Amino acid sequence: MKETSRQRLFYIFPLLYIISVYMAFISFFTEARIPFMHYFVFPPFIFGILNIIIAARCCKPEYYNIMFTSCILVKYCLVPFFIAGGFLVAGSFISGILFPMPPMLIVGFAQAAILCIAGWLVLAFGSPYTISYLVLSQKSGRRPKSMAVLHSILQFFFTADVIDIIFLSFRDHRCVKTSIIFIILLAISIIALVLIILFALFQIIV
Repeated sequence: MKETSRQRLFYIFPLLYIISVYMAFISFFTEARIPFMHYFVFPPFIFGILNIIIAARCCKPEYYNIMFTSCILVKYCLVPFFIAGGFLVAGSFISGILFPMPPMLIVGFAQAAILCIAGWLVLAFGSPYTISYLVLSQKSGRRPKSMAVLHSILQFFFTADVIDIIFLSFRDHRCVKTSIIFIILLAISIIALVLIILFALFQIIV
């Protein structure tokens, strides 16, 4: 089914959500120098709620393809955010262990917990498009109800959600080229990161 100009406007909502998430991430590092930046913490949750409303209202057959494209957009574009967030969580957790003074221990673990909760909320608020797509696929007979429920549950777990989207992309023959490009870029990034870490360790040892 060919997308109409009106239907294409739908992509504004996932794009606004992605932008708001990265602005909130930037504010985490800049709020000390730029006071008003702390206000950017709130838009991801506002747009996240909007995601739920829009995905529910547009859970119609004519939005079937758009829903999957939107979930691909959100899930793939937020991968760098979750990788960076994972490093922040690990850093906060490690700082609490390396500096076992009571204040640092509490602060390190508390910060890691807060970051995990915030990250999970970002993950959850980015999942409505995938769930709407799965509901539509189940209603149209393309997917059993049990599988739709299983795939929906996976959207609320870190890493599993992206792996599941890749699987759905190949399984349903949708956005396959985009998924292949994403896998290649992700593999290159992981290899580059491993090499950088090994090089840093080598420099320390030498």
